[in-house]
Amino acid sequence: MNAHKNAASNPNAMLRKPIDKRRYLSSKPLVGPVKLFDAPPMCDGAAAIILASREVALEAERNGLPMVRVRASAIGTDCLSLDDRIDKLSLTGARRSCHSAYEQAGVTAADIDLFELHDAYTVITALSLEAAGFAKDGEGARFGQDGEIALNGRLPISTFGGLKARGHPVGATGVYQMAETYQQLTETAGENQVPNAEVALVQNIGGTGASVVSHILTKEAA
Repeated sequence: MNAHKNAASNPNAMLRKPIDKRRYLSSKPLVGPVKLFDAPPMCDGAAAIILASREVALEAERNGLPMVRVRASAIGTDCLSLDDRIDKLSLTGARRSCHSAYEQAGVTAADIDLFELHDAYTVITALSLEAAGFAKDGEGARFGQDGEIALNGRLPISTFGGLKARGHPVGATGVYQMAETYQQLTETAGENQVPNAEVALVQNIGGTGASVVSHILTKEAA
């Protein structure tokens, strides 16, 4: 519901239509208990980011292109098969990835202003919130239900609709997340702008959590 609400004001989103609790609960089952509205739509898409040295970025900024800083990049892995994992309800790869990124950047979960997570399925959203340290194990869903993940909440997620409603272009998804986070940190997100966004965590997942890459981006003053 949160992702669909944010997508409604994103002109690049595939599903620009809010859904309520009744519609969500009445959607057809895919593989119980996963329902249709728990899954993202596959779509076409393209995105690009420019990586440059600080010197080049400063020159671009003087010419009207604001920059953000990549403070950390880290990968975490886990067994590909769910049956081989010690705990099927823990994204160990995501936990390793984001906590390594925190250490690199010298920040903690409390410093993060927004989290662009890989919300391919509702359960992944909840488990990612737990793995990244924003909610205790088993309480990720409640964290969302309490309104903490809204654009004006304590930890906005899926700020342009996420994979769930903006759409999941698969190979382009990770770069799309970075591009959207750039918009947030440079205050060019329009109606979807997160107030006072300065530190962002971006996380992309492959293989149901077998490989997870986390980046921390910060607003950079010239």
